[in-house]
Amino acid sequence: MFAENRKISLRQLQILLLLDSFGTVVLFLPAELAQISGRGCWVAALVGGIVFAVSSLLLTMAGSKMPEGTAVEWYRFCFGNWIGGAVLVGLAVKLLFDGLMELRIFSEVVCRTMLPNTPVWVISLVILLVAGTLADQGIECRGRTAEILFFAVVVPLVIVLLAVAVSTKFDRVLPLALPSFAGVKNGIGAMSIVFQGLTFLYFIFPALGKPDLAKRAVLKSVITTTILVTIMVFLCLAVYGEGGLSEKLLPTLQMMERVSFSGVFLTRQDILLLWFWMASVCIFLSGVLFYGSLLGVRLRKQPETKRKNWLWACLSAVFAASFLPENLSEAYRLRMQIAPWLHLFYLIILPLLLLLLARREGGRGDV
Repeated sequence: MFAENRKISLRQLQILLLLDSFGTVVLFLPAELAQISGRGCWVAALVGGIVFAVSSLLLTMAGSKMPEGTAVEWYRFCFGNWIGGAVLVGLAVKLLFDGLMELRIFSEVVCRTMLPNTPVWVISLVILLVAGTLADQGIECRGRTAEILFFAVVVPLVIVLLAVAVSTKFDRVLPLALPSFAGVKNGIGAMSIVFQGLTFLYFIFPALGKPDLAKRAVLKSVITTTILVTIMVFLCLAVYGEGGLSEKLLPTLQMMERVSFSGVFLTRQDILLLWFWMASVCIFLSGVLFYGSLLGVRLRKQPETKRKNWLWACLSAVFAASFLPENLSEAYRLRMQIAPWLHLFYLIILPLLLLLLARREGGRGDV
């Protein structure tokens, strides 16, 4: 139905980036930032968002110089076949790592909060099959699904946050404090996981109807995400205080549960709240599977018809590898140790190198 139309609009791109950002990390982030930045955790979130707003500009500037290509063509053009190929393999590993961490952590959260008697592997398989169905239908299906989910996810989420803000006293955030330099630095690393969806910009430009306008559209989406995440962290701090927040496991979810939905006859309010993250995780995983399969096809220079084979390979790899961590705490610890370094390399260092090397006329001669 969608596979023959391989274009998305800038509005769809903005919504996709927004939904990609509201994954499982947002559930844990306020507590993580409170531990490393204290009462200035919301400032650390804001600074981290600004850093990745600049990072998004670097990626879109690189894309505007080579709008007909993806990461495969960009890396080979700038670094040559051998180095470019090695970096592309690393990008594939990064996509799979981000996907398996998101899948395992969210499955564990659902199991603990909603379905304690359901095996984690069943939850993971259901989520991954939904994401795989979206990925199989192509880029336009992802874009249209994101447009629909925007009104079912982002709008209610904003309403809940407004309700929390109205019902909260802000004595615990006063006096306002600034984080230390170390707190800001570590906060940027934690915030990098929020913007893991920016990796998809390496593949998106050939699918855009107006790639020359992508810079402003992407920047608006990243700024919107930064504002929403900063507000979430600030509200969590106001509700629990510095000490209480740092000890919470899922502070964002627990904060939102303070809002009463008794008027709409809900017996399990947490199910409604976790819906926000269920939609975002499925959209993000569909991106991992879609772009992972696209990367495999482009790397091997195969026809588009082979993408479905790569899609099944990516799905199987993400599902199997998601069970390598022993439990939720091990998966979370592993992600916090590895993911910030991957994002530093692929979202900041590499875009800078691409911009510098793309200016050389003709690039490498062996491409």
